[in-house]
Amino acid sequence: HLSLRRQRQMCIRDRAYQTVTETSLTGREAEAVCFRMLIDELEAANQSADSQVRSRALDRHQRLWSMIMKANILDNGLTVEEDRRLFVRLADQAQKYGIQAILDPEMSLVPLIEIAENVLAGLEMAPGGKVQGSSALA
Repeated sequence: HLSLRRQRQMCIRDRAYQTVTETSLTGREAEAVCFRMLIDELEAANQSADSQVRSRALDRHQRLWSMIMKANILDNGLTVEEDRRLFVRLADQAQKYGIQAILDPEMSLVPLIEIAENVLAGLEMAPGGKVQGSSALA
């Protein structure tokens, strides 16, 4: 059984995901928040012996990457073709590994964490390659 503290943390995290989608953050800021939360959840799952914690983290991982893939498959005119292809390729790789990790509970989640960290680093870069200043979210 999950401890009361862990249940509260999961409830807070669920509300945080919902809050991100309902606030006036820019798309880039909201994406960065989602990836920070995903990284935290994957790291916790990688350290936990609880299969439900792992399953929940992998489910969120798969859903996030599925949304990213869907958003980038079709040309909406907002993203450069090269970037769209990169996002689709990353989503494909992350989801394939995620499926393997779902099927094999002994697989490390470190590769998924590293992909998410790389995306987060890119999101935190301002145009021109400079790291953005700290925000209220950091």
